Amino acid sequence: MKDLRYFDPQRRATWLELFFALIFVVALHGANEILTEAHEGHIGAQQFLRFVLVFLPLWWIWAGHTIYANRFDTDSRQHRLSTLLIMFLLIVISAQISAGAQHYTLAVACYCGARLIIASMYFVSRRKHNLHGRFASTVGTVFAVGAAISLSSVLLASPWSYLVFYAGIVFDMTALVLLGGRLHVVPAHAAHLVERVGLLTIIMLGESVISISAALANIVWTRSNAAAAVSGFVMVSAIWWIYYDSFHLLERRKLATGHSILYSHFFLFIGLAILASLIRHAILDDLDPGDFRRMAAAGTVLFFLGKQYGYYMEVPELRPYLLSNTAAVFAMTALMLMLPLGLGAMLGGIAATMICYVLLNLRYRHLVRPRQEAA
Repeated sequence: MKDLRYFDPQRRATWLELFFALIFVVALHGANEILTEAHEGHIGAQQFLRFVLVFLPLWWIWAGHTIYANRFDTDSRQHRLSTLLIMFLLIVISAQISAGAQHYTLAVACYCGARLIIASMYFVSRRKHNLHGRFASTVGTVFAVGAAISLSSVLLASPWSYLVFYAGIVFDMTALVLLGGRLHVVPAHAAHLVERVGLLTIIMLGESVISISAALANIVWTRSNAAAAVSGFVMVSAIWWIYYDSFHLLERRKLATGHSILYSHFFLFIGLAILASLIRHAILDDLDPGDFRRMAAAGTVLFFLGKQYGYYMEVPELRPYLLSNTAAVFAMTALMLMLPLGLGAMLGGIAATMICYVLLNLRYRHLVRPRQEAA
């Protein structure tokens, strides 16, 4: 037990975990490309669904490792080597995204390999929390069974192969929720889990800034694309403010399983990816306004739902303010998207609604700061 970082009162995310977050975002780049390709000015529902389905297994590898490291990380050589191998498999998977179904078997094998490595890490760690070894063995077994289900998909033809592959992921997620009572024996390390998701979020925000730079490369500058670039950066800055201004409130909470934070960030990350792609499309002005509106609505809703759910579950005193502030932002976004505006103007409107949320947050800061200082 003495080697577990879980019991370190000054625990912080390790450099390896930061490296993992960087590799995850690099691997995610191929998935994000799906949303940047407008076919004759359109991004259809099928294209958006493909993005989500590609994103899900990549995120679940990161989430599975985060769940393990949160409770069992010793920063040992074995842990480092296993983590580095998982990171390499993530890179291989991302390289197969553009190939589509052609390299499906290789991508599935790498995904299942990463999941089985995480499962084996649990089995090896079953004695680290002394009397709670059954907890590690149970989660390791769940991950191994989920990987076996997904791996069996290579024996089937499309579309059954895809259904079975994602059934393995759904099995993992559902089993962890149903086993929530057992997970309580080793509660999530709140400060570490919050820092892990915060690190990944800040790196994904950096990707949004990269999308601005990429869109501005080799274009003829005009007032419209310059305004779109400014609006995009203002929006990213406002998102940073919204996300991190009250982030410290979660660090001192007892999160039990941590599912409210970890699972909700799946939707938050998808929302961030959508909003990042909108910046690029607004600068290039290459997307149908109707598709832009639908993507803007989806991105805004997913970001706020993903961000707010953790606070709603873990900081009950904020619930009235979370509900009223979110409803106000959704109403303003809907009103703005109904106006006959161009892409750049709509992006500016989204940035304005984000700024409005920052201002609305000032209403409840006096409720939480005194309690934090008292703690």
